[in-house]
Amino acid sequence: MTSRHCIIAIGLAFSLSCATYAEDKNVTVVRVTPTLDLDQIQYVLSHSRDEVFERGMLLEGKQWEQFWGVYDEYEKDRHVLDAKRLRLLGTFIGKHAMLTNEEATKLIEASGNNQREELALRQKYFEVLSKKLNPVAAARFVQLDDMIGMVIRLAILGNVPLISGASEVPSTSPQMGKQAPDSSEPSPSGVPRP
Repeated sequence: MTSRHCIIAIGLAFSLSCATYAEDKNVTVVRVTPTLDLDQIQYVLSHSRDEVFERGMLLEGKQWEQFWGVYDEYEKDRHVLDAKRLRLLGTFIGKHAMLTNEEATKLIEASGNNQREELALRQKYFEVLSKKLNPVAAARFVQLDDMIGMVIRLAILGNVPLISGASEVPSTSPQMGKQAPDSSEPSPSGVPRP
């Protein structure tokens, strides 16, 4: 199966699982805490990306040599960001059930910083590839890289448990001191609250 087919299959599986869950309210969702094999994840990330770029960049002749030279540098820089993201994910998975407000804040800030660094890295290599190839090819690179990143994030996030450590949740809503809604009332979506 090609990388493009893998991406399409993941997207379809995600949309079908959402549709199935929306139709059947008697479904019990069981989340399994994933374990992280960082070497395996890094291997899959690197090799799948190569294949997607090989099929999607639509370059000719010497453009490929220029692209792969720049891409190798990009991969080295991106590897640093992936390592940070995987450490954050490992921390979250290890603490999601007993996360304090301070830890939650630090994790979200670190995640936001990582996402900003990833966007800056794409922008940097857009500029490099614009000069080496042309802006259209560089934009295609950014588009493909963003698409790959999104598919990988969805695959990972779909298996990460929601935060359940609510030991420091205030009893009132921050909006004008109103009490939190009664949990026996149905939510706006019509699904009863737990």
